[in-house]
Amino acid sequence: MIFRNRSLMGAALCFLVLIVFLLSHVRTDSLDSYLHTSFSTQPQTAIAPLTTHIVLFKFKDNATPLDLKDITLRMLGLQKSCVHPDTGARYIKSITGGKDNSPEGLQEGLTHGFVVQFTSKEDRDYYVNQDPAHEAFKSTAGPFIEKAVVFDFQDGVFMHTASGLYEAET
Repeated sequence: MIFRNRSLMGAALCFLVLIVFLLSHVRTDSLDSYLHTSFSTQPQTAIAPLTTHIVLFKFKDNATPLDLKDITLRMLGLQKSCVHPDTGARYIKSITGGKDNSPEGLQEGLTHGFVVQFTSKEDRDYYVNQDPAHEAFKSTAGPFIEKAVVFDFQDGVFMHTASGLYEAET
């Protein structure tokens, strides 16, 4: 594609970046739900929002680069090693993480972060309270972690009301 005008080329590039961003953030279950309800006469049940579990670590000063590599690989490996006790299926939807690189200076010593997503609060609760693979990870990583911060939420849910959950309009 040849653009004679640089502003047209910039606009086309911005449009392409926007399309790629939107496509990478579309939840396939949302699209499937939309398509299914659009063409189906069967009543549909509501899809529960994802439960997101954010974990931030501050490692002890004596943790070596090899220790950090081992712990981060073990954390990311939980997606494969955590299985549901009844079904034997993997129940973690995704895990991602990395080392802090924020220029804001508000990290309070926290250096590494992970985002773990579950399809239900029940799966998250099992992971946090009972999963043997997660317990083994905590035992292995614990001696190297000075501080951990955990924050969980359900996507789009901002408060509980007497009539149920308040969700943002989509």
